[in-house]
Amino acid sequence: MPNRVHLLDETVANRIAAGEVIERPASVVKELVENALDAGAKNIRVESQRGGKQLVRVSDDGWGMSYDDALLALERHATSKIQAADDLLHIGTLGFRGEALPSIASVCKFKLLTREPDSVSGTEIIIDGGKLKSVTEAGCAAGTQIEVRSLFFHVPGRRKFLRSDLTERAQVEQALRLAALARPEVGFELIVDDQPAAHYAAAGDLAGRLRQIHGARWLEQLLPVAAREGAYTLSGFVGQPGVSRGDRHEQQIFVNRRPVQTPTLNFAILEGYHNALMRGRFPVAVLFFELDPARLDVNVHPAKREVRFRDDWEVRGFISRAIAGALQRHGGHPVAVSVPSPLSARGLYGTPPPQESAVPSAAGALASPSAGDPPVAARQTDFISPPAQAPLVSAVIKVSKGSGVDVPLERNHDLRILGVLLGLYIVAENDDGIVLIDQHAAHERVLFEQMLDRMSKEEALSQRLLVPLTVELPPAQADFVSRQLAALQLAGLGVDHLGGNTFVIDALPPMIKTPRVEQFFRDMLSDLEQAGGETRRQRKLSEEVVAKTVCRHAVKANDTLGLAELEKLVIDLHHCALPYTCPHGRPTMIYLGRDELEKKFGRAG
Repeated sequence: MPNRVHLLDETVANRIAAGEVIERPASVVKELVENALDAGAKNIRVESQRGGKQLVRVSDDGWGMSYDDALLALERHATSKIQAADDLLHIGTLGFRGEALPSIASVCKFKLLTREPDSVSGTEIIIDGGKLKSVTEAGCAAGTQIEVRSLFFHVPGRRKFLRSDLTERAQVEQALRLAALARPEVGFELIVDDQPAAHYAAAGDLAGRLRQIHGARWLEQLLPVAAREGAYTLSGFVGQPGVSRGDRHEQQIFVNRRPVQTPTLNFAILEGYHNALMRGRFPVAVLFFELDPARLDVNVHPAKREVRFRDDWEVRGFISRAIAGALQRHGGHPVAVSVPSPLSARGLYGTPPPQESAVPSAAGALASPSAGDPPVAARQTDFISPPAQAPLVSAVIKVSKGSGVDVPLERNHDLRILGVLLGLYIVAENDDGIVLIDQHAAHERVLFEQMLDRMSKEEALSQRLLVPLTVELPPAQADFVSRQLAALQLAGLGVDHLGGNTFVIDALPPMIKTPRVEQFFRDMLSDLEQAGGETRRQRKLSEEVVAKTVCRHAVKANDTLGLAELEKLVIDLHHCALPYTCPHGRPTMIYLGRDELEKKFGRAG
């Protein structure tokens, strides 16, 4: 009986391997550009026709190859980048398997031209669908040029899955952009259908390359990130609070200069933003994570798009802390707050407003109300222009600008409060434009951070009720509350178990002003149940509860505030670690600059 098991022909084996490594023309560009970078190229030129389906040509000025090396490079698993199994633990190059060139050559009309800098002549190799046609000496520039024509011409099953020329072109452009971001010191050029499509001259740093690719205005929306912790280093840029997208297309992550896609890093970025990002939105990020190659496995995916970390949680924690730190350090230059002469008004937190221009302390902001507080003296729907001689309040506020995005105001100017628009938006100005602050979102952020600060310090501050309230709960809920008493008391809610299903409430968090104490207690309890309870490892859950709680009790649209209250709210917002978004990630302020206003009114030249 004949054997049923046999070795595949080398051409067939290469075509199978190509199916894993080469998915589309952009895959060819990626592999060839990575080879060029590994060969020390300082300038790389990519040409494509019909989205790369008809032609991909990559030329570089790298080290080139000798006659023998050029032939050997087209054999499967032939590489100059590793020699022994131990080298897999210390991979410092983009390629290492020796699969790309033979895989590409097996599914196209392939030509390779290469010459070492000190050689008189070069080598030309022509392959048609995996079959060697010719090997000759040739005159060519130092470096390597690889030409790929008619990709998948004899694999119709693969070719029919390619998309339109425009779609494939976009993928080729994206592959080149990722390479350009990974190596700002290298020059890149893209020619599409014989027309120049992109040119990125060698840049001094990542910021320079980002300006080339996305423009200066895009870069202004980002914050620098620089952190080091043990063997880990993170650098690059992330979007400011309020700068987000509906998907991850503007998130580029590089691990040891290799562009990757990995859930670990995606989750770390989101955790770093935490409540500075709206649910369902994604940050803009260009990040470079460096670590010892021995703590990283890049041999996970055939196209090397995914990586695996030895210490997944450690990496995730480091990156999220680094991003959170960058967001908290985010700020502009000092901007003073100006309002008309002091106005008597009840404070936002039940306290009369300060009579001096000094910035109030967080503790003062949460004091109990005074019995003789005067009524509010101004209607919110009025615009109140401060007199020219109005004294400036000694405060700093980090102002964001942009149409739909937040960008720091990089100038020193006075911020003058004018009034409130539509019963919700605090209107202020400086010499460069207009600032709009959402009073509800701003108050949410202030209350949220004050409450979290006290919880982190385990300061169970609360204000006593004149008459304690007794509440009867269903058995299941009563059991839950009994296990959550410490968490509730830490949040400032004075609640004790009287026995059975009965509880007594004798105090509320100091920032909560409500006559409906039982309803507040039941709402907070419901939030805590939905969050799954509280443990020290579930801090994020408790923050969600706090966010919902302060949302209900922050000032709302059409709540009337006096000018002194507006001033205090703006100053308190300044003291927040993340003043640009509410706890749910919505922006607290936007800035419309003079240039943008003049453009809208047709005054811009």
